[in-house]
Amino acid sequence: MVGILTSIASLAGTWLEGKQKQSAAKATAAAALEEAKAEVFKRKATSEQDWDFSAMEGSHNSWKDEYLTLVLSIPLLLCFVPGMEDVVRNGFAQLDSVPDWYKGAFAVVVSASFGVRSFMKFWKR
Repeated sequence: MVGILTSIASLAGTWLEGKQKQSAAKATAAAALEEAKAEVFKRKATSEQDWDFSAMEGSHNSWKDEYLTLVLSIPLLLCFVPGMEDVVRNGFAQLDSVPDWYKGAFAVVVSASFGVRSFMKFWKR
C-alpha cells in the first residue's frame, strides 16, 4: 500500500512540476512576444525619423520646396487681388476635371517635399 501511495505522490509531483514548467513557458513566450512587439514599434519609429531626416537633408540643395510653396501660394494671393476671384474660382473648377492619377502624383510630390508625416497629419484634420 505504501508503495502505491509513493507512486501516486511521485506521479502527482511530476504532474505538478510539468504544469509549473508549462505555465513558466507560457509566461516566457508572452514576455518574448511583448518584447518583439516593442522592438517592431521602436524600429518603425526610428525608420520614420530616418526618412524625415533624409528628406530634410536632401532638400538643403533643392529649390523644389520654394517652387511648391510659390505654386501653392498663388491662388491664395490672387484671392486678395480685386478682379482675380473668378480666375481663382475657375482655376479650382478646372482642377476638379484633372484625372485622379495626376492629383495623386502631385500629392506625392508635395508630401515627399514637405515630409510625408506632416502631409498626412494635415489631411487627417
